[in-house]
Amino acid sequence: MANAVKVHEYDEAAVRESIVRAFRERRGEAAPADIVAFTGLPKIQVDTELPAVADEFGGRLKVTESGEILYSFPDGLHSRFRGFGPAFRRFRKAAGKVAVAVGTFFFKAWIMVMLIGYFALFVALAVMAVLASVAISASDRNGKSRGRGGVNLVGGLFDLFIRIWFYNEVFKTPGQRRYQVDSRNRDRGNRRPLHKAIFSFVFGEPDPNADHDSVEKRAFVALARQKKGVILLEDFMAVTGLPRDEADRAINRYLYEFEGSPEVSDSGTVWFSFPKLLLRSRADDGGAADSPFRRIRPFSANDKKSNAWYAAINGINLVFGSYFLYCTLAYEALSRQAITGGTYLFWFVGNLASGISSNPLALVMIGLGIVPLAFSALFWLVPVLRAGVVARQNDRIRLENMRRTIYAAAVDSPSAVRAPDPATLSAAARPKDGAAPRKVVEELAASLEGEVLPGGSWRLVELERKAADIERVRAAVRPEASSLGSIAFDSGS
Repeated sequence: MANAVKVHEYDEAAVRESIVRAFRERRGEAAPADIVAFTGLPKIQVDTELPAVADEFGGRLKVTESGEILYSFPDGLHSRFRGFGPAFRRFRKAAGKVAVAVGTFFFKAWIMVMLIGYFALFVALAVMAVLASVAISASDRNGKSRGRGGVNLVGGLFDLFIRIWFYNEVFKTPGQRRYQVDSRNRDRGNRRPLHKAIFSFVFGEPDPNADHDSVEKRAFVALARQKKGVILLEDFMAVTGLPRDEADRAINRYLYEFEGSPEVSDSGTVWFSFPKLLLRSRADDGGAADSPFRRIRPFSANDKKSNAWYAAINGINLVFGSYFLYCTLAYEALSRQAITGGTYLFWFVGNLASGISSNPLALVMIGLGIVPLAFSALFWLVPVLRAGVVARQNDRIRLENMRRTIYAAAVDSPSAVRAPDPATLSAAARPKDGAAPRKVVEELAASLEGEVLPGGSWRLVELERKAADIERVRAAVRPEASSLGSIAFDSGS
């Protein structure tokens, strides 16, 4: 037992460095036996660490005519995890996440203040202007002066409005406010909080595929158990939706994480063995066979009516901001004209601003013109740009899901593979390009010696051969390979 422990205990980092040096000496291509001969390492250590090296340095597998497996690194041995480049990319990614999180937080707070605050301010100014106009007209009819008295009246109305709003909302008891909220909820249902709804309109929802990597791996484990731990590259493609070249690289990660190994059958078929995935405590436990489909990203969790309201509120801010900016820029011309219905609000607000600033024109231009106008444009620009990004992401998701569907159908029936009608595909697997299914089938046929059959379907000759060959390999797998056996030791006894 002591000798066995010594054989299996080793410095993984040192072994991997030795393997990498051996590949560099052999110009990026070698068989496992070559690595053993060059390094003098035990074969079990080389076989164990080769998948990790292939994953880190982007290795690919080749098979010679004699059935020997070669590991190849056509792009050179550049680590994905070590060195200045990967470290800088990790730092840039981490710093970017922090910057985005901080920026998003402040931007969200700014949005709430700007959208709702400016809307309330503009509506309040408009209402006060109307009330002031009515009050001044009444005072004129009673023979009172219009000059400073009108401004004082406006100030009184403004003060009254603030007091009514302030005491009405803030100084109510929690019970009174809760009663109002509950009564509204009975009428409107349990809608999400306003700030979350607005953020959803601008920024969207969290990525629904954030945990897809674990979902995909659970689906792979379930498939490996169903296939007795014997997996073809095409089986892997059906789970991941990756094209052949990408799948050829990506499977190295699975070989490393699930202690698998590449194998070659007597007929030259390359397959991947995952015996450790067969071990389970119950024979009926096949694993969590999650759907490997990625989920479509929604533009927003809000209904269309709510989003329309937020856009409309922003539109009102845009109109008011444009109005005040125009009036301040045309101040010289407007000052020589009589006050009309179209300019009354501007002069009314100017009188208010003169009471709190020595430069009321600049205050109105910046505070009520430039700032809300710029914000309103940005408030619309972000969702518009995001809508384009989400649309492109979703089309890539649909294409990937469609490849999963086609690859799985090809594995199940390689003798008659047909490009599916886009109308028959699920919405999550239906890309915009109607010719995409045909292109995917033709790419698959080109790599698997496809033959065109009458009616437009394909016979994948190479996949037929591989499927028949691999079934013989699976038939040789003993049922007891998936059993843990009886209990040999129990710490509780």
